[in-house]
Amino acid sequence: MDVKPKYTEAGYDIDEDFVESIQQFDIRTGQKIAEFIQKNINDIEPNVLVSTMLAGVIINDNNNPITFAVEIIKDHSPNIILSDLVQIDMDEYLDLINLKLNKIKSNGRRKSNSNKKYS
Repeated sequence: MDVKPKYTEAGYDIDEDFVESIQQFDIRTGQKIAEFIQKNINDIEPNVLVSTMLAGVIINDNNNPITFAVEIIKDHSPNIILSDLVQIDMDEYLDLINLKLNKIKSNGRRKSNSNKKYS
């Protein structure tokens, strides 16, 4: 059985799959994804049974949206595990919004359940 190495960084255990995936992006886009994760990680509730998918969107330096999903394992241990990162298309991202699997908007604010009126 192969054991994939983990990298530990400031409260995170980072799996090799995550490292390989984020290296597919240019450095600035990778940095924006990391900042998105950092801003939104505290909104994920600990769960000892399953991993959590955090979907997000950032705007790259070419002013294009980059949609992605991060697999996170957050239990009650001191380190959060960043298990995997996949780029998803906008349709998949919108599906996650509709399924309410992305609780966080790209600007880091929680979605509100305000009463909006549509005409």
